[in-house]
Amino acid sequence: MSHPVITPSAGTMCDECGKTAPKIWRVYKGHKYCGTCYAREFKRAMCPRCGNYAKLPRRHPEAVCSDCEKDKPCARCGRPPKYPIGKITEYGPVCNACSPYFSKVESCEACCTASQRLSRISRLGHDLRVCPKCASAAKAICTACRKHRVLLEAPDGRMLCKKCLELGQIPCPQCQALMPAGMGAQCDQCQWDKSFRKKLNIDLAAFSTPGMAAAFAEFGDWLSKEVGSRKAAITIHRYLPFFLEIEKQWKDIPDYPALLKHFSAEGLRRVRLPMKWLKKARGIMPDAQLREDDSDLRRIEAILASVPEGIAAGTALRKYHRMLQARLNAGETSIRSIRLALRPAASLLLESDPGGSKLPDQAGLLRYLHMSAGQRAAVTGFVNFLNTEFELSLLLPKAKKGASSEQRKKLEAELLDLMRVGSQRSGIDRRWLSVGLAYFHGLPRRVGMEVQDEQVRAQGDGLVVEWRSRNFWLPSRPH
Repeated sequence: MSHPVITPSAGTMCDECGKTAPKIWRVYKGHKYCGTCYAREFKRAMCPRCGNYAKLPRRHPEAVCSDCEKDKPCARCGRPPKYPIGKITEYGPVCNACSPYFSKVESCEACCTASQRLSRISRLGHDLRVCPKCASAAKAICTACRKHRVLLEAPDGRMLCKKCLELGQIPCPQCQALMPAGMGAQCDQCQWDKSFRKKLNIDLAAFSTPGMAAAFAEFGDWLSKEVGSRKAAITIHRYLPFFLEIEKQWKDIPDYPALLKHFSAEGLRRVRLPMKWLKKARGIMPDAQLREDDSDLRRIEAILASVPEGIAAGTALRKYHRMLQARLNAGETSIRSIRLALRPAASLLLESDPGGSKLPDQAGLLRYLHMSAGQRAAVTGFVNFLNTEFELSLLLPKAKKGASSEQRKKLEAELLDLMRVGSQRSGIDRRWLSVGLAYFHGLPRRVGMEVQDEQVRAQGDGLVVEWRSRNFWLPSRPH
């Protein structure tokens, strides 16, 4: 769909007399004056600020000459004087970067899009005032300097900007390394170095103690060498909160146990590079045992929180935890063993009664053992605790004996034979299913023949067999 073209008007209206004039001689505080009105309203007078003579509006006794009017900070961004003037507004002068914000919203004369940044581009071959999108329609990314510019085709077929095409590679003015001419005043490396230093200096202003500021500056220098200026410039801000929290808590970098206690193992995993720097520069060595214990304590808290307090299940679980904690204090167990004991205990309580209002009964225990095969040994301690402390009569079923040693040897030999020969057919290999389910999971060999095709699916480098609401994994047979 083509857009209508709006032809610019032949003249501009004078705000003083209301007539259309071919040329506007002066714009004062957004008010336009034609030649006749300018001669009548602007008279030669002494500037009240600098004492020089200039044509000043007679109705504004406070008016100053154009030089004094421009000798002010940018009215929008506060940039100090001696900058390229973009526009004189009723609020004062503004720089080139801020001037579009004081322009009237008008329609692009090519696509009719409303914009404050209309301009005439001679290379487009017409005199229309166009928006930035229309102005850059012919631009693309230069394959050498990666700048968005008008491109020309090089003899080798590459699309290059004019500078890269004509000048090729030039020395970087700062580091003297060769770079595409279109890069401008600095190469990529110098640009990222400058960006990193700028961001680092911004972050250093956030510290109130010189010692922590020096530590963060030292970390920044190390980070730049460790990962490169580019990644350091992108990521330096994310490590500032960690150092600020250290300053808030201790005013200086503490030892590892203090850091672990305050931030937790999970928190320290999120600041791997600062911890690596602390190890190399400050000799703060992580303690693997302390870290594992902290992780286990956090998981224990999550397990206890999964069963609310004030109900029968919550009371039993917390009483069991206190008993395990007493054994820990006596040196009879470990934090990890406590976590491994609490997890099946909480699962048994929730499986028996999701509401947690009742303690497990025999049916709930059997249902849990059926749904969580292999947890019989793990839950034995909690079952014995419930029987002792709450006078229950829960009985653990006898553990099923697997295939005899001789039987397992025969299954193993048969599996090896099947692997050695390899699969010669496509689709489901029933013999492999039968032997595999019997060997790996203790199921009867008939299961491999009875299972339906839709109950077998590939997963990674193996097979998943669904049988009686449970999933059993087998390795795939080699081809």
